[in-house]
Amino acid sequence: MKFYSPKRIGQRKAQYNVVFGERSNGKTTALLKQAIKNYFSTENGDYTRQQFAYIRRWDTDIKAKRMKQMFGYINSTGLVSEISNGEFDHVHFYNGVFYFAKYDGEGKSIYSPIDCLGHAFALNMMEHDKGSSYPLVTLIVFDEFIARRIYLTDEFVLLMNVISTIIRLRTNVSIWLLGNTVNKYCPYFAEFGLKNVDEMKQGTIDVYRYGDSPLKLACEYCADNSESKPNSHLFAFDNPKLNMIAGGSWELSIFPHAPMKWKPKN
Repeated sequence: MKFYSPKRIGQRKAQYNVVFGERSNGKTTALLKQAIKNYFSTENGDYTRQQFAYIRRWDTDIKAKRMKQMFGYINSTGLVSEISNGEFDHVHFYNGVFYFAKYDGEGKSIYSPIDCLGHAFALNMMEHDKGSSYPLVTLIVFDEFIARRIYLTDEFVLLMNVISTIIRLRTNVSIWLLGNTVNKYCPYFAEFGLKNVDEMKQGTIDVYRYGDSPLKLACEYCADNSESKPNSHLFAFDNPKLNMIAGGSWELSIFPHAPMKWKPKN
């Protein structure tokens, strides 16, 4: 299968990168790999040890049960061992932090606090992260930023506060928002001023500027990878919502559905 690569949008050198497309096309994995490469990039012969921040909407999304599986595919490929020259062989998640680790003879993860790859954050717990410092974070990934129904109250401002907590006064940080095409009317599009999302074709990238500010945002609608997906035929039913899974089309209903439970009196 042809997996997503952030190379094209990365060439725009934007501070914010908004990427959306079909499910399971490799968006998150591509950024996790970039985080590992950033950590082991060298400067004056030493590792830069750059870290990343992984953001989700709810604290339940960053519980150990889910986070332990996030690097599962990457750990199985041997990438960590290859890029670290055998110093580590997998990424281990514990207590909200991602660590580089190595299995001992009994299959137990051995890791040290100094081998920190990144930190996990939840928007609904933003108040608890104030006052902390993350000077080594150079990559921020907000995953699943597009939701079908429920967003937090004033969520965009919460996200901006989390980003501010992480970067402080630094400017050497790249921010990525990743999502599946499950809601064409995501409030983030309006908050960012992405006026052309409705007209974007798959495989295209738009760049937005904001007045005289040096701020730049790049927005990418991932190319259709359905032809290279070995299991696309499993979602070949008539419901058009399934096109999002197979090829990345926006998930739109055949007819309007009430977004919540209702009674005739409503």
